Amino acid sequence: MSTTKDNVVGSSSGVNNDKSSNQQQQQQQKSQQHVKPTTTHSHEVVIFFKVRGKMKSIRFTGSTLDDLNDIFVVNFPEFGRDTLTPFVIKHRETRILYELDDITDLYPGCILEMRKNTNDSIVEGKRRNYVYTGFESDKIVVVMVGMPASGKTFIARKIRNLLNWMGILAKVFTVGDYRRIRVGAQQPAEFFDPGNVDASRVRLHMAVAAIDDMMSWLNSGAQVGIYDATNLTNERRQLISQRCQREGISKVIFVESIFTDQSKMEANMLENWKLSPDYAHQVSEVEAAKHFKERLFYYQKEYASIEDDKLQYIKLYDVGKKIIANRITGYLPGRIMYLLMNLHLSPRPIWLCRSGASEWKTQGRKGGDSDLNAEGETFSHRLASWVDEHTKNNEEVTVWTSTLRRAIRTAQYIPHPKVHVRQLDDIERGEWVGMTREEILTKMPDEFGAHSDDKLGYRIPRGENYLDVIQRLESQLQQQQQQQQQQQQQQSKK
Repeated sequence: MSTTKDNVVGSSSGVNNDKSSNQQQQQQQKSQQHVKPTTTHSHEVVIFFKVRGKMKSIRFTGSTLDDLNDIFVVNFPEFGRDTLTPFVIKHRETRILYELDDITDLYPGCILEMRKNTNDSIVEGKRRNYVYTGFESDKIVVVMVGMPASGKTFIARKIRNLLNWMGILAKVFTVGDYRRIRVGAQQPAEFFDPGNVDASRVRLHMAVAAIDDMMSWLNSGAQVGIYDATNLTNERRQLISQRCQREGISKVIFVESIFTDQSKMEANMLENWKLSPDYAHQVSEVEAAKHFKERLFYYQKEYASIEDDKLQYIKLYDVGKKIIANRITGYLPGRIMYLLMNLHLSPRPIWLCRSGASEWKTQGRKGGDSDLNAEGETFSHRLASWVDEHTKNNEEVTVWTSTLRRAIRTAQYIPHPKVHVRQLDDIERGEWVGMTREEILTKMPDEFGAHSDDKLGYRIPRGENYLDVIQRLESQLQQQQQQQQQQQQQQSKK
C-alpha cells in the first residue's frame, strides 16, 4: 500500500511539474516577444579599466557586457567572475558618473571604474590634494585683528583664495557668523560693550566655538585655518596662541588691519551696509550708521594694537599704504605677505575672454600657434564692439593677451593699450602638439588614460600640467594687481 501510494503521489507530482513547465515555457515565449534585443558593440575601441587608482588600457573588440567582464577578469585576476559589480562610467557629454548597463555606451578613451567592495567609494571629482613642492608642510593659523569694517573679512577671503589657488586647503572661520546664527544678527550696540558681562560671555563662547571648528578642520588634513574676528585685546590673542600651542601649531600669524582715518572706515561700512546681516533690519542708512558708530565706541574702549614682538604679525595700514612685518619667515607666510602688499579695496571690473576660433582648433588639434580662421576674425570685430559699448568715457582699459597669434589677433581691433605676456600662453602640449584626441588615444593610450584620470596633476610628455600653469599665472596676477595699485596711487597724487 505504501509503495502504491508513493507511486501515485510521485505520478501526480510529475504531472503537475509537466504542466508547470509548459506554462513557464509559454510565459517565457510571450515575454521574449516584448523584450528589447540585447545591444552589441562590435568594433574595436580603446578603453581604460581603473581599479583603486591603477589604470590599464585595453583594446576591446567584444560585443556584450559579458565580454567586457571576461576581459576585465583576465587583466585583474584578483577579481572573481561571480563577484563583479557593475562598472562605473562617466557620461560622454554630461560627465556624470553612472553604472554601465548598455555596452553601446562605451566610447573611445572612456574610463571604467570597478569597486572590489562597497568601501571603495567612487566620488566624481574627488582627487588627492595637490600642492606645490618646495615649501614647509607645517599647519598655519592666520588670525585677523582689527575694528569692524576695517577690511578683515575681505583680507581673510583674499588670503584663502590665494592659498586655494595654489592647491592648499584653507578655510575662513568668521566668528560673526557664529554669533548671527546662534544668538541672532539683530543685537543692540550695548551687546558689544566690554562692560556687559553677560554679552561678553556669549561672545567668548562664539569665539571658542569657531576655534574648535578651525582645529577640527586642521586635524582633518587641511593646512591653513584663517580665524576672522576683531581679536582686539591681548587676552583674546593670547587665548588663540595658547590653543594653537596645545594643538602643536607653531606658525600663528596675526594680520592687523588698521585705518588711520575713521571716516574711511565708516565710508566702507556705509558702502556695504545693505549686504551686512547685522544691518538687514535697519530701515535707513542713517539708522545703520548711528548703530555702527555706537559699536565702534564700545570696541575702541578695549582696542589694543599688537605690540608684542614675540608674535609673528603683519600690520596693514589703510589696506596696503604701509606695512609692518615682524618675524615673518617661510614660503607660505612670504606669499601671504606679498599678497597683502598688493591689496586694494576699490572695485575694478576684469573681463575674461577666450581667443577666437583658430585653424587648428576647428580641426581638433592640440596646442600650436595657428592663426584665426574666418569665424575667429569675425569674432575679433564683435569683441571690439562689445568692449567699446561697455567702457565708460575716459575709463582706462588695459588689454592683456598671451603671445600666441590667435590671442593677439583676437584683441587687434580693441582701441586700448595692449600687453602681450608669455605667462598667459596656453598649456604647453609637448609631444601632443598638432595631434587630435583620436590620434593621441591611438598612438599613446597609456598617456591618454593618465591624462584623463588626472588632468590637473598629469604632465604631458615634454609639456606642462595645469599645476605648472597655475604657478606661472600666480606671479602674473600678482604683478597685474601691483601695477594697478601703482596707477591708482599716481592718479590720487594728481
